[in-house]
Amino acid sequence: MQPDFKHFIRICDINRTITRIPHKAAVLAVNFSKERFIKKNWLDDREYPWPKTKKRKGSTLIKSGRLKRSIRQVHVGADYAIIGTDVPYARAHNDGLTVEGTETVRAHDRKSHKRKAYTRSGKRIKAGTVRAHSVKSHTRKIKRSFAQRQFIGQSKYLSDKIAEMIQTELNRAIQL
Repeated sequence: MQPDFKHFIRICDINRTITRIPHKAAVLAVNFSKERFIKKNWLDDREYPWPKTKKRKGSTLIKSGRLKRSIRQVHVGADYAIIGTDVPYARAHNDGLTVEGTETVRAHDRKSHKRKAYTRSGKRIKAGTVRAHSVKSHTRKIKRSFAQRQFIGQSKYLSDKIAEMIQTELNRAIQL
């Protein structure tokens, strides 16, 4: 009994499709994460809009574009795909962290400049010229809170899209 050539081709095509699925899933996940920067929300079982920012111009979480550009495939295996970023501040924005610590300020010189009039603690400070002076090296405590603006992670919406893509790819491979 001779093996059926068409059956052999179909099996090869199904195997090729199965090995391509994790790569396609990674592309879907990367595009989904980058789309969060445009839509300014997180999609899971429902839409979670990002908190508004006080920033006057530009887009939320995009100053230079480094964070958005850094999202990529980290590793793709036979049955999984991992996407991520190597930007150090990504976790603080994605998870909404509070950072505490001390900051060291190096000694430096300040140039002279004009100062506008303002009120501080009920006292009126006059407008004038601030002279040039040297600032000594010192440390200061910092506490910075980041609002959670999730752009990467587990999402029911993304899982459904990947399942839909897998179903489409397998149906297309079987139809040959």
